[in-house]
Amino acid sequence: MERMKTFSFEQKMVHHLILKSPLIEDLGLFHGKMGIALFFFEYGRSTGCDVYTDIAEELLDDIWALIHTELSFRFDSGLSGIGWGIEYLLQNCFISGDGNEVCEEMDRVIMQTDLCRLDDLRLDTGLEGIFYYVSARMQGAASQKNPLPFDRRYREDLHHINSFFDMDDLDAFYNRYPVSVSPFLSSALLTEETFVSASLGLKDGLSGFLLKQQIQRL
Repeated sequence: MERMKTFSFEQKMVHHLILKSPLIEDLGLFHGKMGIALFFFEYGRSTGCDVYTDIAEELLDDIWALIHTELSFRFDSGLSGIGWGIEYLLQNCFISGDGNEVCEEMDRVIMQTDLCRLDDLRLDTGLEGIFYYVSARMQGAASQKNPLPFDRRYREDLHHINSFFDMDDLDAFYNRYPVSVSPFLSSALLTEETFVSASLGLKDGLSGFLLKQQIQRL
């Protein structure tokens, strides 16, 4: 009699994520499809298994099909987080394309937010998330030798409210807001008893837990 295959804890979590992720309605970076797509792109590369990359591309297709400019600017569930995820994929060569063209509409919506009147300083819902998005976009544009995004007035407002932002020397800004998932991954601990009831996203969820484990192995 053939012995039944035993799956590792990691395999169980990945299979659960494959099964449940298409059902998520949230498109965002922290709790939705964008964050989960980042995990599957990274997992596909590290394992050399194209199946995981295919899943990531399907999630990305879902995002493009459903995204609209009426989404908020929020980093956790809105356009700035989705745009940051796109830049992450471009800069790490998971996808190809011109960042200025891909993110043009998102840049336009983000610039409509009055930075000087926004008093929410949080990463998830406020200014800190916008700073991460702007940093990623500018780094991406520079690496592709494209014109820097965002108009002069917007950059002047950024300089006024963020001491790290200096158009003559952007290194401090880039270092403060890196294009890295590490700042967003929590220290949540999942077990074989709890992972099934956990959320699926990058922040405090299953894909973030798996991605953190993967980074720690590198």
